[in-house]
Amino acid sequence: MTLFQLEVFLKVVETKSFTKAGEQIGLSQSAVSQAVAALESELNVKLLNRSRNGITLTKIGERITGLIRELIAIKTKIINEATGIAELESGTIRIGSISGISAKLLPGMISSFKKRFPGVEVVLYEGNVEEVKNWLKLSVVDVVVVTEELREFKFVPLLQDKMVVFVPENHPMSHQSSIQVKDIANEPFIMPKECNHLIRSIFKEQGFSPNVQFEVSDIATIIAMVQEGVGNTILPELSIPSALSRVTVSYLSPQVYQNLGLEIRSTEFMNPALYALIHEAQEFTKNFSIKLFNSYQSVIVRKG
Repeated sequence: MTLFQLEVFLKVVETKSFTKAGEQIGLSQSAVSQAVAALESELNVKLLNRSRNGITLTKIGERITGLIRELIAIKTKIINEATGIAELESGTIRIGSISGISAKLLPGMISSFKKRFPGVEVVLYEGNVEEVKNWLKLSVVDVVVVTEELREFKFVPLLQDKMVVFVPENHPMSHQSSIQVKDIANEPFIMPKECNHLIRSIFKEQGFSPNVQFEVSDIATIIAMVQEGVGNTILPELSIPSALSRVTVSYLSPQVYQNLGLEIRSTEFMNPALYALIHEAQEFTKNFSIKLFNSYQSVIVRKG
């Protein structure tokens, strides 16, 4: 039994839904279901009644839920004491990020942290994949924002980012809420350099190879090329700009996720400021995920 399982279980109880719980904590419905099932298996009791009408607690589930809430509250107190959050008044945190990968995530996350800890200076470095990885190796930065597939050290997951398909507005499938790889396999494709490995694996699993015409790093440039009809592309959902013009976005079918999170060299010698940032980032992304889901649903699903 792990604290993670207990926290996932509580979120299911609060939302009365595996799907909603997953959306709020950045996990797939399947991952949430597996975590709860593992908890029930280890305790050898049934905690939830599952039916067409929703989810309810069993009698033993009701009794255990109160104890779990107390345990999570104790965990929070331990973290606060161990990291010295109450006395955290100064320090510097250097964050490395791949350009464009976290444009929507970092501003809000840093703002939330600074409101709680105004005395801590936050310095942001942006670069390409190799630069960011080297900065962490050489301790130029304390923490980096990366996808899990790029990590080399300790990875702290924050949220799952769906991969979506960008096509020009006059594309035959622009009206669809989801597009399969086979539908665009033979068409010109603009490859995002930072997602190269993941996208090629997506095509390969479906038995295709992308018809790559260009490889581009800058997300704004990639979207502009799609707008001009140069080709299609696949990008993380977080890449969807606030306003779309002459381009439409559809979910990839079957859905593919990339895990976005924080990478640190080690948890052994973290200073209080860094520990506090990680904790704040985890708390921030719980609400951030559901806000993004709602905003993207209005852009994508209404087409279906």
